[in-house]
Amino acid sequence: MEEIEAIKNITIENKEINMKFEELEIANAHLEKVNFQQSTFNYLEISNSTITSSIFSNLNLSSQTLYKVTFKNCNFIGTNFSNAFLKEIDFIDCNLSYATFSMAELEKVKFKDCDLKDASLYKIKQKKLQLENCNLDSVDMFETNLEKVDFRTCNINHIKINIPSMKGIIVNEEQALALAKFLQIIIE
Repeated sequence: MEEIEAIKNITIENKEINMKFEELEIANAHLEKVNFQQSTFNYLEISNSTITSSIFSNLNLSSQTLYKVTFKNCNFIGTNFSNAFLKEIDFIDCNLSYATFSMAELEKVKFKDCDLKDASLYKIKQKKLQLENCNLDSVDMFETNLEKVDFRTCNINHIKINIPSMKGIIVNEEQALALAKFLQIIIE
């Protein structure tokens, strides 16, 4: 199989890509129903692209760069984004259960209608993180500055969060009562 170094200015549909990439750039592309599940990436950069109904489960995308990408209805179960740089990324209706973003940098990243159950956002650096109608059940957000992040439409059951991370978060009344346990407040 020939070596692919770039996927640019192209639409790819219904393809399974099982390769080891030393370096891959995806730019100005539309990918639909592409399965990368058996691929490995030494260096990956995705920019100015739309990716729908594609599979990235259990991939190691640590330390990779994603910029101006929309992922819609994609599967990222168990994907490792540790130390990655994500800027202007929209995850829409994606499954990110068990994904890890530990110590990643997220700027203008939006999760809408996503499942992040048991995901890790431990010690991420974030600017303008948006969470809309997401399942954050058992998500780990320890040591993450979440000031001005709006959780009101999200399920935050069993969220793993420390007190400094809660400073300035936006929650509804029910969520505030649930988070009161972290402050050791007794409500009678």
